[in-house]
Amino acid sequence: MRSKVKQARDRIEALRLALISPTPEEIGAVLPGLEEAVFCLETVERAVREGVCAPYEVRRELKMLKKELRVSARLVEHGVAFCQGWAKLLGAGPEYAQNGHTVPGQSEGTLSVRG
Repeated sequence: MRSKVKQARDRIEALRLALISPTPEEIGAVLPGLEEAVFCLETVERAVREGVCAPYEVRRELKMLKKELRVSARLVEHGVAFCQGWAKLLGAGPEYAQNGHTVPGQSEGTLSVRG
C-alpha cells in the first residue's frame, strides 16, 4: 500500500514542478495524473478500512504526501494572487486597440436636472 501512496506523491510532485514552469501546457499535461492519485488514495483508504493494511504502514508516506499537497497549494495560491495583481494593473491602465493605439476611456457621466 505504501507504493500506492508513493504513486500519488509522484503525481503531486509532477503537479508542483508544473506549477513552477512557465507554460500552462505543462500544468495541463499533469492533470490526468491527479485522477490517478485520487484512485491510488482510494485504494489505500479501502485497504486500511478492510484491515488489509494497517494505518501505521502508510503513515510516513501520507505525511510526505501532505507536505507535497501543502507546497502545491501555496504555489496555486501565489499564482492566483499574481494573476489578480496583473489584472488590477492592466485594468488601471489605458485600453489598447489591435493597432496599438489607445482607446478613449469611457468616462462616467453625471446627470443634472433642474426643475
